[in-house]
Amino acid sequence: MFEPKYLITDYFLSAIEQITALQTEFKKNRVRLPSLLKLQKEAFNKNVHSSTLIEGNQLSLNQVSALNDNNEVRADGNQKLEVTNYIQALRWVTNHAAKEINEQDLLRLHKLITQGLIDKNKCGKYRKVRNYVVDGRGIVVYRPPDASKVSELMQELFEWTAREKETNAIIASAIFHHQIVTIHPFTDGNGRIARIASLWLLYQKHYDPLHIIALDKYFADDLQKYYLKIQQARDLDYDFTYWLDYVARGVLETMEDVRRRLYRLAVSPQKDISLSVKQEELINFVRQNAGCGSKSISNSLKINRARVNQLISPLIKAGIIKARGKARATKYFIE
Repeated sequence: MFEPKYLITDYFLSAIEQITALQTEFKKNRVRLPSLLKLQKEAFNKNVHSSTLIEGNQLSLNQVSALNDNNEVRADGNQKLEVTNYIQALRWVTNHAAKEINEQDLLRLHKLITQGLIDKNKCGKYRKVRNYVVDGRGIVVYRPPDASKVSELMQELFEWTAREKETNAIIASAIFHHQIVTIHPFTDGNGRIARIASLWLLYQKHYDPLHIIALDKYFADDLQKYYLKIQQARDLDYDFTYWLDYVARGVLETMEDVRRRLYRLAVSPQKDISLSVKQEELINFVRQNAGCGSKSISNSLKINRARVNQLISPLIKAGIIKARGKARATKYFIE
């Protein structure tokens, strides 16, 4: 049975207190929709860019943003595929944020992340061979458990997650993250699946209900420290105390960055707008299908084009959706 070891430090309690105050501030001030959509898109792109960057992907944040908008980017094919795969996986997590994490969906995410990049027989499946973690010089720095133990260790991790439903979200997210990179259950993609699963747990436990923090950027901004903190817990016989403090600091710093961004966006002259359910569906569709037209919106929402125009016009006036082109050639974006 998996029972993680850790102590709750004064720093962790202080960080949680500050994070809770920021969450209350966000709810009290009610992030206005145009600003919220902008923050969500920025956080999404930063998480995709940072998580793939950690694994060596060379695409810039601007290139990642362009791919998320379905625009063409001149870059290595595999690097583009790695990013577009991660975009699809993070979209899945965003759309299923309330769902409890489970083995079947984790395997689904791994398949989304690695399809076309590794042998298809290894996508979404636990490894059957020994693997190693090496540093930039090719020196082995960590030897994960034998492949024969992977399924059992993963089952224990899922059982712990289900058993500890009332555990603080940062604790659950951080420990799940660390255990995935420790078990290293897949032949490739372990870091990406660990980080996306940790975000999923934060979303599922309502710690980032607006999906506006870019925690992976915190990890990527100081890669040496990220790896050192992972290894530190191993060196301390898997005592997660300092790892929890490290992740809590990351959540706090990213939330403070969101507050600074909100203050800058607060000067926008655009008006608040009350949305219908169909308008929320329309916004979500445009966010995930940048450059779409009335026909694809009509087909997705199962409404005629006249109704599309009726729903989208006030969104354009409010600055929530941008329209480019004229008549039937008009394309819609969220910027």
